[in-house]
Amino acid sequence: MNRTGLRFTLRLIPFLDSVEGFEDGLVKLGDRRWLAWHPDVVSALFRNDRALSHPPSRTLSPLLGNRSVLWLDGAEHAAYRRTLTPLLRGNRYQALVDDVVERAIAELPSDPVGLAAWTRTLTLRIIGRIVFGVDDDELLAAFTRWLDRRLGSRVRTLAHRYLARGTTRFDPHLDRMLLHRARTAEPPALAACLPEEDLRDQVVSLLFAGHETTASATAWTLYWIDRTPGLAEELTDEALLDATIAESLRLSPPATLAGNRMSGEGMVITPSIYLAHRRAATYADPHVFDPGRAQPPPGAFFPFGGGVRRCPGKDLALLEIRTIVTALLRHRHVRLSSADCTPQLRGAAMAPPPSVAMVATCRR
Repeated sequence: MNRTGLRFTLRLIPFLDSVEGFEDGLVKLGDRRWLAWHPDVVSALFRNDRALSHPPSRTLSPLLGNRSVLWLDGAEHAAYRRTLTPLLRGNRYQALVDDVVERAIAELPSDPVGLAAWTRTLTLRIIGRIVFGVDDDELLAAFTRWLDRRLGSRVRTLAHRYLARGTTRFDPHLDRMLLHRARTAEPPALAACLPEEDLRDQVVSLLFAGHETTASATAWTLYWIDRTPGLAEELTDEALLDATIAESLRLSPPATLAGNRMSGEGMVITPSIYLAHRRAATYADPHVFDPGRAQPPPGAFFPFGGGVRRCPGKDLALLEIRTIVTALLRHRHVRLSSADCTPQLRGAAMAPPPSVAMVATCRR
């Protein structure tokens, strides 16, 4: 690993900020690895995605497992997406999302709560209901503790990645609880359609991918609404709400990177969502939050990834963000504390730091 690759690994956000002005949108991270964010390069990668392989994340694969749909390729990956995508169609779950969100808002204390922690708990409840068919806060709390021990800070993430390389980071007791709940779900959505030997990896992948980035996107949307005077009162306009969410996804994407692509010759290219969304040649005043921006060109906006790895839960995630923001602003006056909003990384995901707290008082 060269010095550039080391900076990329150890201090991801400061490194991305330092190369933001590179007009060609490419940085060499190692002998055979590049970081890319030029829209033409990104578009070409996504167009030719089926011809490329997708090396697993060295941070996440020991957690999610080598059989996760996130790393499979070719016909096997396509078959799993056909199986799992219907499970994540947003329009199936409006009533479920409404129910979970309304209860979570009703349970909000008058004291400050951590914004990112609250949205993670809420979105994990939603995907837990979808996967398991029931509420099981004890199981989901155990899952959260397991993730936090490994991804709860940058130091933990790096230790997890480098100090025990080549081993899985499974928790056998947690896995038994997750598998039991998946097998006894009504209806048994996953257990009935997946091979038994793959069930653990797909359950964990769905729980992780189905809540982590959605929670971050929701928290960032609430952050930018709070920082934009008068915007909250205007969000009864659905078009403005959608534009606000899109602009938050641009300026504060919940995932900084869009996975790895490898050619047959072994060249690896990693698209950077964070840098593509802040490219001055594409966006005027790219650091300014502006829901009125025009539609970006292809390859310039991809908060849910692209190509064959485009997130199958995109519609569900957008449904959750809209529902949470709308319900919260309808029932509560929301104010965020802390002027410091240095992003916290959990793997390559980016959330507001724990110092950002939400005070939500009842509307009279």
